[in-house]
Amino acid sequence: MNKIVFLTTIFPMNKKYLYDFFDSLKNQIYKKFDIVVVNDGFENFEKIKLKYNQVLTIIELNYSNTPAKNREFGINYCIENNYNILIFGDSDDYFEKNRINKSIELLKNNDIVVNDLSLFDDSGVYEEKYLSNRLKNLQLVDFKFIRDKNIFGLSNTAIKLNNLEKVIIPEDLIAVDWYFFTLLLDALKKAIFTNETVSYYRQYQENTVGITELNIDSFQKIVKVKKLHYEALKDKINGFDIKLKGLLDIKFNNQKKINNPLWWELT
Repeated sequence: MNKIVFLTTIFPMNKKYLYDFFDSLKNQIYKKFDIVVVNDGFENFEKIKLKYNQVLTIIELNYSNTPAKNREFGINYCIENNYNILIFGDSDDYFEKNRINKSIELLKNNDIVVNDLSLFDDSGVYEEKYLSNRLKNLQLVDFKFIRDKNIFGLSNTAIKLNNLEKVIIPEDLIAVDWYFFTLLLDALKKAIFTNETVSYYRQYQENTVGITELNIDSFQKIVKVKKLHYEALKDKINGFDIKLKGLLDIKFNNQKKINNPLWWELT
């Protein structure tokens, strides 16, 4: 077994996305890693495994629960199986060929690596290195930075698993990534941002909310996500009870334009 693991979840989805995903993992410069796939209802995954199994080590876990609990199950599997490094990636995205080795390199002196995102849709990549509009390469990112917004996704992060305890994630949570990394940063884990590698982040109806221009629908979704997030954390971290109450004062008509907004960012 390898000591580095790449974790994803799959569900009924366009299989072309999965081929793009696995092709980008096949082409990684660094080769010694396992891929753990939590399969929540994607049929005929065996065909895809057969295509890639000669060059990739794919471990399929059939598990069906809420999206939050599926993530919890995958993370805890990686902890229980004593991997040293966990790299996250969404199965509808793809990755620059140096993503794994750049993550390993930066984890030598950091606990968490968060890399840049390039945005694409069916027409191709339309914005390169989106997060670099707001962050500098090799900038340290602390707990304070993500108290009311997020850059840590489950497609652009890597973490050391050494001494990490198993996680419990509330089943109805939407922003699982924000919750998970808020707890890690509150525990004083050291996180660094890099634009020396990129995750290609697919933009379509299901996953654009929170990182696109604000309208009334996206505003309401962001407020809902923040409410669930703050409720989940208010008994764990000081100050989130105040954040929760403060949501009552946030109105769509009072929002100011944010250039290059981050996930769940409001004014």
